Amino acid sequence: MDRRKKYYLAGFFGILFVILITAYFLNLNHNKNLPFPPFASSADYYTIRDTAGNIILQTGIKVYQDDEYINEKNIHYIVTSVKGKEAVAVVKNQASSHDITSVPTASLFLPDKLLKPDFTDISVAIYHTHSDESYIPTSGTASKKGNGDIFKVGKALKERLEIPGIKVYHSLNAHDPHDINAYHRSRRTAIDLVKKGPDALLDIHRDSAPLSAYQTNIKDTQAARVMIVIGRSNPNMQVNLDYARRVKAAADKIYPGFMRGIFIGKGDYNQDLYPTALLLEVGTEQNSLEEAKASMNFLGDILIHVLRNEDRS
Repeated sequence: MDRRKKYYLAGFFGILFVILITAYFLNLNHNKNLPFPPFASSADYYTIRDTAGNIILQTGIKVYQDDEYINEKNIHYIVTSVKGKEAVAVVKNQASSHDITSVPTASLFLPDKLLKPDFTDISVAIYHTHSDESYIPTSGTASKKGNGDIFKVGKALKERLEIPGIKVYHSLNAHDPHDINAYHRSRRTAIDLVKKGPDALLDIHRDSAPLSAYQTNIKDTQAARVMIVIGRSNPNMQVNLDYARRVKAAADKIYPGFMRGIFIGKGDYNQDLYPTALLLEVGTEQNSLEEAKASMNFLGDILIHVLRNEDRS
């Protein structure tokens, strides 16, 4: 190759290098002006960050603009933008979850029997919309059609609540497949349970998120944290949210850090059927079934505290 061709090639690659560097910095400046930080994610969960890029929440629940999240410290966020599986949220307000104890019980439309100091006629109903959900360390898979590990989690909670004499209705109905119509299928189950007049209606799930988001240790016991989910499309959402806040306040008092927070998402999750209906996410697929079952002892203590109305005393 003669000297002239070498000069041409060197000049060509030099110009190409300058163009690439210029494009890179222009892209950085462009991203700085976006309302959405340039984080890429190929995970099977959504990540919500604040405007500084700090992670607020990671969850398998689909996130939409205007969804809200009350975190462990009771900072209330609202989602302002969503791009792919990355979202940005800003602070809506900050208040103690214990403030909910100032709300008169009657305003929550709870059954009168909740005002009784014992468990006479007290009952809880449990079901599982996503009946396939399982825990990989235990079962080797995140999904077992019609017979997910989540049923055993519900059974563990049932057994804990029955100790002081609470009546528990635990539905073993399967609602597969795990698709957009699962809540339509589970609605029939929820309606049947509502007819029994329970004091709480619990739809127990398993989330999808990094293990670090849910793994915890309570009283030297490895366990999975719990997150409450409330549907904001429910016209009576505020009543369900008030009850969720009561449960979280009790958790904050008895087992600080156990309750991950309250996610307020698009949809109603069949909570329009009952004022004390809650959806509970117990751990992630990376937790073990034993950790999830251990959590039910702690969750049971929290629910007993609320059902006894001790959070009002």
